[in-house]
Amino acid sequence: MTYYFTLPVTKDIAFVQPRLELAAVVFQLIDSDRKHLEEFLDFVEITKEIKDEEIYLKMKLTGEANGTDRLFFISYQGELVGTIDLHFIDHKNKKADIGYWIHSDFVKKGIMTASVHKICDIAFEDLDLNKLTIIADSKNIASNGVAKKCGFTFVATDKEESMLYGELRDTNRYALLKRDYLK
Repeated sequence: MTYYFTLPVTKDIAFVQPRLELAAVVFQLIDSDRKHLEEFLDFVEITKEIKDEEIYLKMKLTGEANGTDRLFFISYQGELVGTIDLHFIDHKNKKADIGYWIHSDFVKKGIMTASVHKICDIAFEDLDLNKLTIIADSKNIASNGVAKKCGFTFVATDKEESMLYGELRDTNRYALLKRDYLK
């Protein structure tokens, strides 16, 4: 499949501009990997059909228009494999959170690490933000590892911070300042 609006990350990785026409592809990616994704991500449970993904995409595209969100699909060798976004973008205080997920068939290939570096470039250089935060379930070894590999500093473990399938879970908070990233 050809994606028209892409931003190169590496030779094999690109960010794809989200479009409603790709909702079915993203839904299939989620649907085919529910067991892996739902371990730490609550959106999997409520994404039951393509329409649910379309609603999510409309919300994120509206957020982009409002300046509070920036979503990208991640492509690896021309195939969609996950997503990454900036959310809770706060231009006044020059900060945002980063969220991401990747299909289990594509883990441990450096895709997410490269993608986080690229979204940091966008946040710090294009959007002129000063601080980025990654929140990861304390048991999500892979996500915590990505944050560390990308130079984020561990800030705190927030005890019983988020509800996931009826259980309060601890989350780790990581931060990266522009001055530290651009060194």
